[in-house]
Amino acid sequence: MSAGFLRRLFSSLIDMAFVFTIIYISFIAFGQTMLQNKIENYDEINATYTEIMTVYNNNLTEIQREYDVNKELAGDDEELKAIALENYLVQQEVLEQQNFIDTEPYNGPLGIYFTSVVYYYMFIFLLLMTIYSLAFKGITLGRKVMRLKLAGPVNIATIFLHDIAFKYLLIIVLIPINVLFAIMLIMFMFLIDTALIAATKNKITIRDMITKITVERTEYKY
Repeated sequence: MSAGFLRRLFSSLIDMAFVFTIIYISFIAFGQTMLQNKIENYDEINATYTEIMTVYNNNLTEIQREYDVNKELAGDDEELKAIALENYLVQQEVLEQQNFIDTEPYNGPLGIYFTSVVYYYMFIFLLLMTIYSLAFKGITLGRKVMRLKLAGPVNIATIFLHDIAFKYLLIIVLIPINVLFAIMLIMFMFLIDTALIAATKNKITIRDMITKITVERTEYKY
């Protein structure tokens, strides 16, 4: 019997959670240090940036508190409330401009670091998911838990196309180019998969049609 959309979705989520857990452990163990070492004086830059942001946030909290007090003292006097709001907005703008000036020297190197972190997660995810799917011939942890299997011409090429290329690869390629397009593609794929599984007799998606693979319910002997 072909599997429904929710069963397939939870299977994918379990596999993604499993792989991302491994990536996170690797990042904490060595990836974070490796990427930070690529940024000259990263520790000093990060410490200074954190200190600047702490002062900025404290100042924002202070002017917010001052505004709340002045608004309370104004009572029902709308003119005094307007003056209090105007003073608050002026102070806020001054703080934002000063914060922009203070953080500008650090945005470049920190931006490079955080971009590298995103690329690290994307590349390792694609690599691990590919090895994971091919090594277990599509019988991943998620499919075992949800009692699913791949049926049809199951081999290295079709597993890669079905489980990686048409499922994750295009989205990962799009993320560095345009995050909005990547999010829109995820939503589009979600809607198309839902519609096709609901509308077709064998509950197949586009990648199922292309690879001639179906995802079926089964039982595993653990």
